[in-house]
Amino acid sequence: MIPFVGPSYALSTRKASMQRAVNLYLAQMEASAKSPVILKSVPGLVVRASVVGEYRGSIETNSRAFVVFGSSFYELTADYTLTLLGTLSTSTGAVSIAYGLFQVVIADGSNLYVLKLASNIFQGVAVLSFTGATTVDFADNYFTLTKDRSGQQFQITAINDATVINALDFASAESSPDDLVGHIVVQAGILLFGTLTTELFVHTGNVDFPFERSRGSGFKVGLLAASSLRMVDNAPMWLGRDGNGSGLVYRLTGGQAQRVSTQAIEQALQASTDLTKARAWTYQDKGLTFYAINAPGLTSTWVYEISTSQWHERCDLDSFGQYKAGRVTGALFAFGKHFAGDANGNLYEWSDDVYRNGSDVLVRERTSPHEAVAGRLRIFYGQFYLDAETNGAMQGDDPQVELSWSDDSGKSWSNVITRSLGKVGEIFARLLWNRLGDARDRVWKVKFSGNAQFAIVDAQADSKPGNN
Repeated sequence: MIPFVGPSYALSTRKASMQRAVNLYLAQMEASAKSPVILKSVPGLVVRASVVGEYRGSIETNSRAFVVFGSSFYELTADYTLTLLGTLSTSTGAVSIAYGLFQVVIADGSNLYVLKLASNIFQGVAVLSFTGATTVDFADNYFTLTKDRSGQQFQITAINDATVINALDFASAESSPDDLVGHIVVQAGILLFGTLTTELFVHTGNVDFPFERSRGSGFKVGLLAASSLRMVDNAPMWLGRDGNGSGLVYRLTGGQAQRVSTQAIEQALQASTDLTKARAWTYQDKGLTFYAINAPGLTSTWVYEISTSQWHERCDLDSFGQYKAGRVTGALFAFGKHFAGDANGNLYEWSDDVYRNGSDVLVRERTSPHEAVAGRLRIFYGQFYLDAETNGAMQGDDPQVELSWSDDSGKSWSNVITRSLGKVGEIFARLLWNRLGDARDRVWKVKFSGNAQFAIVDAQADSKPGNN
């Protein structure tokens, strides 16, 4: 049998590949182990606070945490209290947040807002020289500002003070004529992303303008969605485009844009109704680092894990029991805890000890690669083994694992056959299904919705080819 454990890789040509890993991610074993990789369940979500408005952005700075829901700017404390500090003029769409030595700064596209950390005074920036900003960052004591697709100029503020913006404190990314979309501060300087190209500005201390273009350091890949640009494991990742097309995910490697999306991911992203509105969020947990991307119209949140270089999906269920994109639209690490926000004003905490999304079911599903033999001979299946791990069912439950299969590339599926994952206190489960028929090309699906931990170590089918 071909390896059962693997990533999401479903092509539009379903006879070629229809693999899925839904709410399960690949974890690579670093030493000799029973299996080199396993599929682990994503953490569950516990509601910690609920307010009015969609989650728009957050930041942690020097043991303080701040979050924007709707038009409200809150401080979050370790006991999950949200204290209102100020109000924005807008209430929807992603915001960009940065912090400096004395201020937290928020950009919502048209407006700029400043929180003075010492006094908690929150104010809008009302200066004629401010031309709007979609992205704000902080570099060498200056706040840096760019506005999505509004020309080639970027601005800086006064030193350590975003309430002061000199009309002459701007520069232009002029190596190519494309408009700027966003920027991010890296160790070498400021990476300015246009629609088709990217260039680097470095701090030179020039008295007229302290940042200057670093010649020969750019590349011919731009930024498609400003809110997809995130720092991941000390390198930027983004949803990009170039002169030949769009909708690829890149990571900066060795000063150049390296494609990390697969053909399957790129096909899935093209189903979005507006990729320019895509948002990304990141987090690191137990040595693994994740980059997740949501976009309007998609039925999955696509998540890339850095160490394995593999993708999986995070999904919720709609009212018809079908998959929809996961509810999380942003993440925050503060007070030693992982938080997440959604479009309905909920603030969650991720927990490995919880196996639901709020009050809703957390479905974990693996769809295998195709299993066929040369010449498309018929294969006869005597047994299917699933090697799984749990921590013991919750509250006396006897959760069931579902097995089904398709012999026509997912056009139809067999009836579901269930097996018990184990009752309270049982940790290891080896599940067995017998007399599973025959096929020339089979795909297996394992699904688990129980209120318990679930990991897939391996799976094997006892099979033999026929003569025709």
